[in-house]
Amino acid sequence: HSALLFNTTGTQNTALGIPAIYRGITLISDAIGALPLCAYRNKREVLPTPQILMRPVPTETRMETISAMAAALIIHGNYVAVLGEPGANGLPDSIYPVSPDRVQVTTDKGRIIYKIDERTYDQSEIMHIKNFTLPGDLVGKGILAVAKQALGKEIAINEYASRYFDGGVNPTAVIKSANPDLSQEEADALKSAWMAMYSSRNRSPVVMNSSTDFEVLSSNAAESQLVEAQTAGLTEAANILGLPPYFLGSPNSSRTYSNVVEENLQLIKWSIQPIAERIEAAFSDLLVRGQTAGFKYDSLLKTDTASRYNAY
Repeated sequence: HSALLFNTTGTQNTALGIPAIYRGITLISDAIGALPLCAYRNKREVLPTPQILMRPVPTETRMETISAMAAALIIHGNYVAVLGEPGANGLPDSIYPVSPDRVQVTTDKGRIIYKIDERTYDQSEIMHIKNFTLPGDLVGKGILAVAKQALGKEIAINEYASRYFDGGVNPTAVIKSANPDLSQEEADALKSAWMAMYSSRNRSPVVMNSSTDFEVLSSNAAESQLVEAQTAGLTEAANILGLPPYFLGSPNSSRTYSNVVEENLQLIKWSIQPIAERIEAAFSDLLVRGQTAGFKYDSLLKTDTASRYNAY
């Protein structure tokens, strides 16, 4: 027997709190979710489209379901759903998704067993889509597991930047006194008097004696390397998610392709297709023999509104 829990070290909400990570995940997952999902036999589309491809989860739209699948694969490395009751063809017409952190995977006599909460399921009762795996792995690997340190660094940079611009990292000004014998009590009193008079929107003139001076400290984010760190974070987020950096707004990256079609071809090839093909294979297992599931990419490869509409 062997047992393995899904690795959800760190919370997905914390990861999604990084703007570049959120943008990249939603870009990929929503792009896949918006693609038509069809059945094919001998490279010809099967009509009508099977119900399992039209609305896999009865309580969700197809867009919601497929987008969530892709997002779960990126974040957790796994998507798990309980198969619904068989339809007229003896195959399930629906699936019921389960949060990965509720699932434990074990093996028993060569069969994969899934324990969801307190209930046990055989592998024949479960749809389990895995992202990147190594030989022998029971579960896939997502960014929460493999990019934990990089995500933690981006979270720390964002938190520091928030405190910095809120004035919580460096003081905004200094009050100087020429009195060499200034006590802590007198310093506190001078600060309190200044704050009481000028900490609001009071724009009246300042009157100080000759022994007191007030100096505003410059606050330059570039000097504190915040801007550089945040810019580097965009490139790192793009690398984690397998996206060209310019899709996340990285100012130091350039668009190397001459038109939208070439750009989207690269997006499909390197960012969308690896996730989409895993989803296609899982749905193909739920179709009758000889049929396969496949996404239509035509809409991403059309540049005008009319062509995109016709692609659907």
